[in-house]
Amino acid sequence: MIELIATTESLEQGKLLLEAGADQLIVGEEVFGLRVPGYLSDDEIGELVAIAHQMGKQVIVAANAILHNDKIEQARPFLKRMKALKVDKLMVGDTGLIQIMKNPDYYIPYIYDASVLVTSHGQINFWKKYGAVAALIAREVPYVELELLVPKAELPVVTQVYGAQCIHQSRRELLNNYFNYIEKDALNFEDRHLFLSEPGKDDTHYAIYQDSHGTHVFANKDLNLMVQLPMLADIHADNWYLDGLYTPGQAFVEVVTVFHQARTLIENNEATPELLAQLNEQIITHHPENRETDTGFFLYSADKVR
Repeated sequence: MIELIATTESLEQGKLLLEAGADQLIVGEEVFGLRVPGYLSDDEIGELVAIAHQMGKQVIVAANAILHNDKIEQARPFLKRMKALKVDKLMVGDTGLIQIMKNPDYYIPYIYDASVLVTSHGQINFWKKYGAVAALIAREVPYVELELLVPKAELPVVTQVYGAQCIHQSRRELLNNYFNYIEKDALNFEDRHLFLSEPGKDDTHYAIYQDSHGTHVFANKDLNLMVQLPMLADIHADNWYLDGLYTPGQAFVEVVTVFHQARTLIENNEATPELLAQLNEQIITHHPENRETDTGFFLYSADKVR
């Protein structure tokens, strides 16, 4: 059974995403949630959990930030709060948090999410021993490697099929530093409206923003694997992750709706290249006009990724 896992920017959007076909929602708050599209309060998370459970669905809390000493000190109270809210899972990449969760009083099932580091079945199986229940595979793993990895993984493999792809994070406030250097007034760096361009390469436009976790830079184009979804279904990579960081509001709800339609076609053995191409056109329609999409690393040869 194919599962759609989608980020949410708010309680209201979360309700719409559940109705649109999302099976699991990823929510976050500011201290522990990394690159989430919006921050929810504990009360909002609790309300969304109750709604999701009534529908037989789940809520995942993003706790995938790199935790320095000031934040790791807040981890135990955070985990206690999330357990009290009855959240279903966490997304975790910091081994310090995993160490704390060895204590049953703090343990919550988690999806291992260490970004570019999750590239082998051996690593996935290792973290199973320490409480992981699934793993988000690195976006840099192409299909030719994925079809070898999935059968050997002892946990469900979560694969991103839509949305922005982070290619660099720095703990430093690089945007603040830049504007100080050029002696310009600083902007609101958390609005996610800025782009970088490589010198002499006018077609490059890397999205960049800054928050309490540092500075984040994203790939030139967002990921869209609509046409390639049957390939994932063929190898039983059945957990599809959709990231709405740069697709706000109702537009992301529409994107999830279209992926739900594709999922239904594939499960009913009714998907054809023509139908998927039509659905792909709908994705392009709902995707932000100032952002392009491609298939990322998915169709690369193994040699090209190396």
